[in-house]
Amino acid sequence: MSARWWSQPFAPEGSAAAEGIVKQLGRPSLDPLTVLVREAAQNSWDAHLPDGVVDFGVDVRVLGDAADAWRRFLMPGPAGESNVELDKALRPDSVVLVISDRNTAGLGGPLRAGERAREGQTPDFVQFLRNVGEPSDHKFGGGTYGFGKAIFYRLSRAGAILVDTNTAEGGPNGRRLMGAALGHSWYQGDQRFTGRHWWGQVAPDGVPDPILGAAADVVAGALGLPGFADGRTGTDIVILAADLGLTGPESDARERSPHEAATFLASSILWNLWPKMIRDEQGRHMRFCVGVDGSAVPVADPGGFDELAPFVEAMQEVRAGRAAVYSRTVPPRIGGSFAMALGAAGGDVGTRALVAAAKPFEGPSRHVARMRVAELVVDYLPGSPHPDSRLAYGGVFKASEDADALFASAEPPTHDDWVPKGLTGAARGVVLGARAFVQKQLEEKLGLGPQSGGAGGQGLGQLSVLLAGVVPARIAVPTQAGAGSDTDGSGPVTGVGAATSAGPGPGVSGGGVGGPGAGGGVTLRRGGKPRVNGTPVLQVHQGRSFLVAPVKVPGADVARVLRAGVDVVVEGGGRETEAPLGAAVPQIIEWRSVQAGVVVQGDSVLVPAGDESDWLVYATHVADAVVRFNVSQVSADAY
Repeated sequence: MSARWWSQPFAPEGSAAAEGIVKQLGRPSLDPLTVLVREAAQNSWDAHLPDGVVDFGVDVRVLGDAADAWRRFLMPGPAGESNVELDKALRPDSVVLVISDRNTAGLGGPLRAGERAREGQTPDFVQFLRNVGEPSDHKFGGGTYGFGKAIFYRLSRAGAILVDTNTAEGGPNGRRLMGAALGHSWYQGDQRFTGRHWWGQVAPDGVPDPILGAAADVVAGALGLPGFADGRTGTDIVILAADLGLTGPESDARERSPHEAATFLASSILWNLWPKMIRDEQGRHMRFCVGVDGSAVPVADPGGFDELAPFVEAMQEVRAGRAAVYSRTVPPRIGGSFAMALGAAGGDVGTRALVAAAKPFEGPSRHVARMRVAELVVDYLPGSPHPDSRLAYGGVFKASEDADALFASAEPPTHDDWVPKGLTGAARGVVLGARAFVQKQLEEKLGLGPQSGGAGGQGLGQLSVLLAGVVPARIAVPTQAGAGSDTDGSGPVTGVGAATSAGPGPGVSGGGVGGPGAGGGVTLRRGGKPRVNGTPVLQVHQGRSFLVAPVKVPGADVARVLRAGVDVVVEGGGRETEAPLGAAVPQIIEWRSVQAGVVVQGDSVLVPAGDESDWLVYATHVADAVVRFNVSQVSADAY
């Protein structure tokens, strides 16, 4: 097998120069690594097989000793005038990015751009490696004209990539490996060259073709690529001499290390691709891994992060058909659907570095994730802050199938915005109308519209200012069925807050133990009575609010029965004895053991003899009211 670089001369009738192809991407506002995962995952999803489960990974590798093998196969590079400097790119300290997908169709179809694809084929190989600006032929795909693939070349300091694919078509041409590079246009004598180069086997007619079959396996193995020995189909794209970008403050920025780049890539996947991680009704989804030097660390479920949980919940509402519909009087009659869910303004402390690395906005979420039918996030449209500063929210707007192409026409090559400028007719109307629809929905749900008296009124989203003592921070509680769980008990409560100071706040009163039936006849091992230990907090799950009080139970030599209560506090500090007609009354839902994970429904719990223990008492939340928890010890006969 003899492979080499081939440089494209300008055709007499004209050709595309390499500089123009790279510039077609424009200057994205997103970090290039974020653009990379968005573009690559979009391509992978468009190529998913019928079962719809795609494995997608990014590996950040330092070449090290493998540099010799890379140099042996890929050197000498293209002519120096083209500025594809492979000699510098293939050194032991050089970094490559390996972007992989499996259970996809691979880059199939014809090997040559001028050949017609057979019925049932998609010309993915020539569209990715040879052609520029072809319209997408994937129904409801994420891409449009394929300009976004320029990010693979832009991230390479040498402008060079290597593509290894195993296609679902099979056969002798199903296994393909080829290199490509974009440099500068240049002259050799009087002949001008485009700056486009391919690495492969140059056929007798002077056209470069990929390395095929077993020969591709040999080269991939020698270069240390993942390969396809397991028979799975998919594609590996290697970015040579990868530019990992900068980190740190602008005045003192430095290059990202491989591990910092891996963290940023994982964060970018979470923020931009979380909808693909959620199984749809057919079970279709994507699984993501990011690693360094061959390691593979799965990207965690986005629903487990406080900042992302509201978006996940809103997405589930949209998929379930429980969302508000963007309807129009002219075609397309349905433009899309919208849903919103509440979340925490504080966020996860333990995972903050991962979530913050590629977070697309500052501060608590007050944004709507916009997307087309492919469910790839286009952008996060900001809305008004939640009236209660302790709460955040996340929304989803998803285009309808009828309007999908119109929204696609509003996207730049990086698919990160819907730009109405330059649109006409239905496309302009749909895009502008969607923004107005989302803003109106947010105003209604947050209580900021005219009917709620404006931003200063007591709107539907306004929690009582008397609850202002609740300080946002995450409570870690066992994932058990019970308060705040889904009806089948499968979902955990998403914590909005734990007070950072002991003692009751001005909005939710801690309350004391004692009262009727308290104490009596039990010898406590270390003395003391059970007590509300700190400020009760507000928790939100799938739009439902709960109040949670931490309770400290001292150790004792015998079992005890404890009962919790929660009362509305009236002006002057007294307990409301009779609720107004039709008013909601707070009720205790359950006790939950912090240490043991035990969940006991109702207002009473039997605490066995033993050491000191911590419990959480859950109660229903009543808006616009001050409440007080109390804990008392009662007779065992009352249990």
